[in-house]
Amino acid sequence: MFDRSSPGGDLRQVKRVLLVRWDAKIGDSIVSSFFFRELRRFRPEMHIDVITAPHMAALYRDHFGVDHVYCCKKRPTYAELKKLSTEIGSIDLVIHLSKQLKMKDIYFLRCLSANNVMGLDDELRLVNVKLGEATKGRHFSEKFAYALGLLGITSPDRQYIIPEDSERRQLILREWPDTPVVALNPYGSGSSRRLNFDSVSMLVELIGKYKPAWKVCLMSTPDTKAEVEKWCWELEGGRVFTVKYSETIQDAIEIVRLSDAVISVDTAIVHIASGLGKPLLGIYNHDEENFSEWHPNSEKASSFFAERCTGSLLDINFFDENKLIRKFDEEFMCN
Repeated sequence: MFDRSSPGGDLRQVKRVLLVRWDAKIGDSIVSSFFFRELRRFRPEMHIDVITAPHMAALYRDHFGVDHVYCCKKRPTYAELKKLSTEIGSIDLVIHLSKQLKMKDIYFLRCLSANNVMGLDDELRLVNVKLGEATKGRHFSEKFAYALGLLGITSPDRQYIIPEDSERRQLILREWPDTPVVALNPYGSGSSRRLNFDSVSMLVELIGKYKPAWKVCLMSTPDTKAEVEKWCWELEGGRVFTVKYSETIQDAIEIVRLSDAVISVDTAIVHIASGLGKPLLGIYNHDEENFSEWHPNSEKASSFFAERCTGSLLDINFFDENKLIRKFDEEFMCN
């Protein structure tokens, strides 16, 4: 109903580009962060706009350097999308890299009447710059690098932009030990990606075996802080601690920045650690397609997978301890 062919045009003549990032999380945004820097560096005449969620606006505006941020709530109505498209006005190129666009996405892109639409959904006529098959199986950072190539930028620097906040870091340093620290993040999205106490205890024991002088910082969010504080008390010995000042994603970034190594089940922390060049162990459930597109993009990163459970059940705590020990032996603690 809304799928109509885009006019098209020379991408090297694009003067205004709009990126639709309203479903982007912090990790996804970090992975694409270099896109904005390189576009600004090689195409300084280009005006760069972004649509994102309100809580992500400052990241794009203050750290990624886009010209204008449009905020959009999670579930906008058709009338709100029409109003937003009118506010945005004329666009030379829209980039929307969701793998399968929904009806409201297609409606919004149609309302924009952009000359070019770049996307991963090759089946749509509206998407005239098709990246689906062309970038299939590639890491998402490579998909954005491919998009830069189409805009005439063939050798971009793909180093991630990691926001920095020295004031928050100084608060964290009040609680930070003088010894090296491994940051251990046990919480991912969904119950299948949360480490339980037994798994955390095993990892703490392994860290102590390989790095007996190091301490372990258990990372938390405001809603998991009480549980983490309880775990720190139960994992007695003075080697495990948590940061009381950790309340925001920027606090988490500063904890990773201060740490000497990172273990995480959460992809946002994985991408932050990758961008900061930290020795990293990412722990994952099995999902080959997702891993191929979102794996740690760092030479210092190692990856470990939980065992497959029966049926469709996923549980990141279901892993082979001997395999984990070999991972520590051969890769992670050697970085």
